[in-house]
Amino acid sequence: MRLDSVVIACLLSFTVACKSGDDGKSDSEGTETGDPSTDSGDVDTDTDTDTGTDTGTSGDGVTAGDLDFGSGGDSSGVTTYFVTVTNVIVAHPFTVVEGAYYGSVGIYPSSTPYPTDGSEIRMWWSETAGGPPLAGVDCSPRIGREAKTTWDQSKTVGYGCQIDNADSTLFLNLRACISTPDDTTCTAADAQAGSPVPTYIGGRLNEVQ
Repeated sequence: MRLDSVVIACLLSFTVACKSGDDGKSDSEGTETGDPSTDSGDVDTDTDTDTGTDTGTSGDGVTAGDLDFGSGGDSSGVTTYFVTVTNVIVAHPFTVVEGAYYGSVGIYPSSTPYPTDGSEIRMWWSETAGGPPLAGVDCSPRIGREAKTTWDQSKTVGYGCQIDNADSTLFLNLRACISTPDDTTCTAADAQAGSPVPTYIGGRLNEVQ
């Protein structure tokens, strides 16, 4: 009887050992890894630097420019500069030095064709880069595709964008969009980004004698 009990115990142990192997598969093979994740988290791939023909909503980006048509700047004169205006605001410094100065800034056609989708240029003076226009309709004039607008810090001209006669740095902003003529900063709710607009820009500086 004792020998039979030993044989039965051995058989039971062998059966349990065989079942625990389960064809040699490990528990880790039951973990589903799936495809590698391509989720980049909260990175926003929508940028405000669209310069193509996208006619989506107007962007809010601001880029620093390097032309300075102010009374203390060095860009005014006989030279005109070729620029491509996009829906991204380019804020050029407009340096003001105290004195009896006035001048103008104009945009002029180039040999490069304008876009045909209705895109036009907006230009305005502001205290901050890309900020709201200075007071007065002449500080955010209706530009369109070709225009010249006057600024005055001498208080003698009687028209144009009126600028305080004190040392400061303002900004002359350029932007392109598809919008109504009275949307002088491309900020209307239905403004569209439009296409890049090639143009020449130049400035003139005068001093009251």
